[in-house]
Amino acid sequence: MQVHTIYAGNFSCDGGSLFGVIPKAMWSKVYPADENNITKLTMRCLLIDQGEQKILIEAGVGNHYPEKVRKNNGHEDTDAIEKSLAEKGYRPEDITDVLFTHLHWDHCNGAVVNENGQLKLLFPNATHWCSLKQWEHSKISNIRERAAYYTEILNFLKTEGNMQLVDGNCELFPGVSVRMFDGHTPGQMIPFIQYEGKTYVYMADLIPTAANIPIVWLAAYDLYPVTSMEEKEAFLKEVAEKEYVLFFEHDVYTECATVEWGEKGPKVKEKFKF
Repeated sequence: MQVHTIYAGNFSCDGGSLFGVIPKAMWSKVYPADENNITKLTMRCLLIDQGEQKILIEAGVGNHYPEKVRKNNGHEDTDAIEKSLAEKGYRPEDITDVLFTHLHWDHCNGAVVNENGQLKLLFPNATHWCSLKQWEHSKISNIRERAAYYTEILNFLKTEGNMQLVDGNCELFPGVSVRMFDGHTPGQMIPFIQYEGKTYVYMADLIPTAANIPIVWLAAYDLYPVTSMEEKEAFLKEVAEKEYVLFFEHDVYTECATVEWGEKGPKVKEKFKF
């Protein structure tokens, strides 16, 4: 197995959205913001090469948006994922599987390319995967979350991208298992990767940045914050006990971290690049 970090571009986020009820005086000490309270986030995908099978986790935002939307969201480098794959010696056609942790726009829309109003698959030979629970939820989501789903793109992935729906925790590929979490959005599918004797966990929006590790430091985007805190506490106790490595999708400053459990709960033990 070979594992590669793949860059899918940056975007921006209001600091209050990223840290919810935590005051700026606290979170700004550990995650910077500009004069407009805007923080920078990244979209860090993971490519797992198992020889014939090449599995990409997440796909970024894609090129579906007018200039005003890109500017408002700080979205840069609409073809970044293709460039990053090429730098590692891969073509989009080489990808056999694309795993979406969930179906919000910044996690899956990049698997589809818009060419003059026509949609096409960026990874034409790939099977696409998400959880059954998340797929069903995306169709009935509430007014608060609905803007995060692009129905036309999701339906295209389902009909043209051989979308497979995962019903519950399981080993999806050799050395790659998935576990469901519901606080951020129902059926968020978190990958656990066995690599070189360690367990790496791809964080997605379960814990978007290393600064979000404290239990109550939740993003305001979480639909069910109490559920998020309960899931996060149980998960981070397991992380500290079993010495998992956390791989952050959105933290522009930190790729990986380990966690220890202290008197006040979980905290970062060590930060490092993958």
